[in-house]
Amino acid sequence: MTAVDVQPAPSIRPWWMENAGCLGKSRLFFPPPGERPAARERRETRARKICLECNVLHQCQDYARNQRELGFWGGESEIERAEAGYAPTTPVIGLRRHRTAATS
Repeated sequence: MTAVDVQPAPSIRPWWMENAGCLGKSRLFFPPPGERPAARERRETRARKICLECNVLHQCQDYARNQRELGFWGGESEIERAEAGYAPTTPVIGLRRHRTAATS
């Protein structure tokens, strides 16, 4: 039996990720465990400002929608993407409460 030298697959990231305004700011775009709604709104407001000034906003938004990502991508939260028809593959906590509040 001969040993097979297995190499890890190279990390393939879209070109635009290296040019994104959020590069290195993951804590702002992904919630910590147990984040409260008011804290989430403040964090997403700061994230949205970065997104709106970003040169790759549309590429990021398309990627997040097509990949059904969680977190804040392309100027949208996962709740906003779900409401646009691009729900994540995992449940979004608080989505029902958000929809109920929006229709009241």
